[in-house]
Amino acid sequence: MRNLRTIKKDVEFLVGELVDDCFIYLELNGEEKMEQVGEIIGEALDLQDDTIDKINHPAPEIKKDKYYKALTKEFIEGIDALYEKLSNLSKK
Repeated sequence: MRNLRTIKKDVEFLVGELVDDCFIYLELNGEEKMEQVGEIIGEALDLQDDTIDKINHPAPEIKKDKYYKALTKEFIEGIDALYEKLSNLSKK
């Protein structure tokens, strides 16, 4: 199992990259969709907070290796969904 500190840093890095991409989107496309991009940023920060909270308070009934693998998969799927929302904004 990886170090929990490393997992937390990865979570913060990926959310930071998503937020950076949101700001780049706004810079390139103007600010007419600022509200939708703001919602994506808010969801990303909520995902980060929830994930770090789950890292800090693991479920005692699940083996730690399985718990953190499932949590990592859930987080990656959440980030992918947010990138999909950002991608859909540029198609409209």
